[in-house]
Amino acid sequence: MSDQSASKQNNKSLNKFDISLVQSLAQQVSGAGQAAASQARKLFEVSTHFTGQVANSLGNNWFIRKLAGVLNLSWLVGASDNVNLDKAAESVKKLKQTYPNETPQQLAHRIMVEKATKAGGIGLATSVIPGVAAALLAIDLAATTELQSEMVYQIAALYGLDLKDPARKGEVVAIFGLALGGGRLLKAAGLSLLRNVPFAGAVIGASSNATMIYSLGYAACRFYEAKLDDATDLNSEATIDKLKLESEEYLEKAVSQQAIMDRILVHMILSSHPNKTWEEILPELKAINLGSQSLEEIGKSIHSPQPIEELLNKLDRDYAITLLAQCQRIAQINGNISPEEQKIIGAIQSKFQL
Repeated sequence: MSDQSASKQNNKSLNKFDISLVQSLAQQVSGAGQAAASQARKLFEVSTHFTGQVANSLGNNWFIRKLAGVLNLSWLVGASDNVNLDKAAESVKKLKQTYPNETPQQLAHRIMVEKATKAGGIGLATSVIPGVAAALLAIDLAATTELQSEMVYQIAALYGLDLKDPARKGEVVAIFGLALGGGRLLKAAGLSLLRNVPFAGAVIGASSNATMIYSLGYAACRFYEAKLDDATDLNSEATIDKLKLESEEYLEKAVSQQAIMDRILVHMILSSHPNKTWEEILPELKAINLGSQSLEEIGKSIHSPQPIEELLNKLDRDYAITLLAQCQRIAQINGNISPEEQKIIGAIQSKFQL
């Protein structure tokens, strides 16, 4: 089979996976030089192993501190403690059996899409934050962080690593820092609360959650590929800076996608609640920590909202899958789907063949 034919077959397989996933979840991460790099990886193993064993030592771990940037990551250790490692390993085993010809990165993408879609329906905030937007778009941070930690463990398993090695826990923390620790884009992504230990009941928007999951997933792939590459020195400042730059570049693109997703979600909320206006929705969106870029663009759209079709033309497929699942949940809350809601859902399905 040619590479082009194989690529088409993989894309077709992924499309079928995307469709079935959205439908089901809507209802319910040479020589001397190589030897030196290998030795550096052993030193790194000690570093992440130590972090995994002793949560209080996070601040003293140079590698974690370097990746954490502006984030306070100590609270993540508790989230990773709740991951069922046997279940995570078994799910990866089944995924490999189902798609035996796919690379770890391709399989990791399947996991990311599944988590991003599923996360919109778990921990849906029953918070004290008032308003329609909070009821429909707010995601409990603690619940989704646990799901995200599970995803990072699953991606580690895809790359052949032992999930019960204490080093994995340290790597979960490191990858969160790698994906989100830059700080420059946290406010734009609606994730400023990660600078401190989040308070009980803290929420983020559904789109911020999608950004968090995809950023973590892609960062995990880059991290483990570097970790397993004998020619790469993870103790090197240059390697760390390269990984951080790649994560920052991805997050910048993700924030733009997030803003598009949010504007379409506002259209969906107003279709479900025709008595509401854009002016009334905007303060509610601020209450659920929506990204600053999203709030700015929604504010500009109050008097002349951009048509759905134009927004969909700018949307990436990863975010379209998550958006569709979220729109379907919003529509189903009232027990039936109105013609206005179906029009938006149908436009997403048609554009991306979902």
